[in-house]
Amino acid sequence: MNKTGIDWTDARINAKLEETLYFYTRNDFLIINNLLNDNMDTMWEVANIAIKDNKDVLREHYNGERPPLNDKTIAWLKSRIWDDLDNKAKAEIIQIAKNDIENILNAMKPTKNDITLYRIIFLDNGTRRPYTKALNHNVNDIVAFKHISSTSINLGYEEAAGPEEEMGCDFYRYEINIPKNCLILDLGPVCMKNEILLPPMKCRIINVRQDRGNDKCRGIVEFEYIEKLLVNIVV
Repeated sequence: MNKTGIDWTDARINAKLEETLYFYTRNDFLIINNLLNDNMDTMWEVANIAIKDNKDVLREHYNGERPPLNDKTIAWLKSRIWDDLDNKAKAEIIQIAKNDIENILNAMKPTKNDITLYRIIFLDNGTRRPYTKALNHNVNDIVAFKHISSTSINLGYEEAAGPEEEMGCDFYRYEINIPKNCLILDLGPVCMKNEILLPPMKCRIINVRQDRGNDKCRGIVEFEYIEKLLVNIVV
């Protein structure tokens, strides 16, 4: 049990959710969230990245360049590889993404406590997150997060090694105040320590302040949760 007050010890991860989270925590979160935001051109760009990564993992497995994969993971990877993004492949990718979204949302549970979650928004160099170029934050603005938000229960995870950190990208730190009984999915018990997923939601900006200790931080933006958004994907 962590700050959420939810006891996950009896949670049983089913096979569908296990597969979903395996890929979500690699590259497929980009497919899912671009689909939820109706950014179809970007979605197909990142789909190519995800497919290439799946091919590379299998190649490294067969060449003995990585710890061997089990049969289940090999089958998962093969099911998410396409040679061409033709209409048939695109329809299959969209259906898989819809299933993944449903698996994640259905696994969420209501938090037992009021909690604050943290999210870092790196300002993109023009590839994976083009929407960051137009970010604007004003107190009392209502913001709709149409995607599934990956957050941390701990402050300061922007220091972790990753491509944006290594490039020294500027970022915003979001502090999202989540009231008791809101739905969340804690990945700690299953795959990613301290990571919590939030559903698509509407929030209000309640404060914007500066981080005096980090010159890469453009600002700290405090949000309060208003309501969960309904997911309606029409493709």
